[in-house]
Amino acid sequence: MMILAADIGGTHTRLLLQILDNGHSDTLIEKSYLSSQYAGLVEVVKTFLTETNIKNTIDAACFAVAGPVKSGEVTVTNLPWVLSEQQLADELNIPRVKIINDFTAAAYGVLDVKDEDMEVLQPGIKSASQSPADAVVIGAGTGLGAAHIIWLGDGYRVCSSEAGHAGFAAESPLQCELLSWMQASSSHVSLETFLSGSGLFRIYQFLKQIKKIPESESIKKSFKENDPAQMISQAALSGSDYLCQMTLDLFIEIYGAAAGNIALHYYPLSEVYIAGGIAAKIKPALSTERFIQAFINKGPMTANMEALSVKLVCNENIGLYGALSQARAMLISL
Repeated sequence: MMILAADIGGTHTRLLLQILDNGHSDTLIEKSYLSSQYAGLVEVVKTFLTETNIKNTIDAACFAVAGPVKSGEVTVTNLPWVLSEQQLADELNIPRVKIINDFTAAAYGVLDVKDEDMEVLQPGIKSASQSPADAVVIGAGTGLGAAHIIWLGDGYRVCSSEAGHAGFAAESPLQCELLSWMQASSSHVSLETFLSGSGLFRIYQFLKQIKKIPESESIKKSFKENDPAQMISQAALSGSDYLCQMTLDLFIEIYGAAAGNIALHYYPLSEVYIAGGIAAKIKPALSTERFIQAFINKGPMTANMEALSVKLVCNENIGLYGALSQARAMLISL
């Protein structure tokens, strides 16, 4: 039997095709496409199948999508795509189709992630009665996502959320200035206004315009031909540009505080996973005390936050692998 998995984000659509045979699985092909270059997901999948010369019937497919999934339908966040399980099944001739939220998929992927694909940011304190444990997955990329992993005694259940669209809470005088600056042009300032690729650039603009930190000509020129978030991150991590360093420092502080707030919404739990497209690219910055100090700074709950295990997921494809596990589950349950 053949299964298809996809992880659809505002920037990339990643696809993976796998064959199942008597409980064994072999990955055939894995490819990535720029989402904005296609009118919809059907066009991406058909391009994928044509380029890979796949003519076999696909038995099941699971599509992980950035956006709230309701009754098998979703409007993709940051893309002009509207998808439904029935439409995809009909147009792609796939008998079993499932759409799940992208961070639901990331959560299922985390359940299978290997130790070598993670870095411990905080070891936490694990009691003898705490296995298996509830957890939360949080990650910034094109937007910000989060999902709750709940142990039910005989297996895990994953609950999605739209936590990235919750309001941003400033936690320092500088963050208060940032919020006021953003409110001058926006009626709602969400977490992902700053915790995203475009958000990193917004923080850069704020520090340049309001705090008057000088911008280098070389960085300014690089923005014309490259992704600003990537250029800012690279310059900050290399220590070659002060404005970029200040930008990433503020981003990390906001990220840590927001991750801690989201963890408290799902508390009690034992593990927090930091995933998403940005995390692995700024691993040296996330591995500093700046992130964890912002994460645990929760007043009377600080000791509880210190007891949580916090892990950075370095494999960017966990959402794709989580979708694959759900496609596989549709066939196993037959």
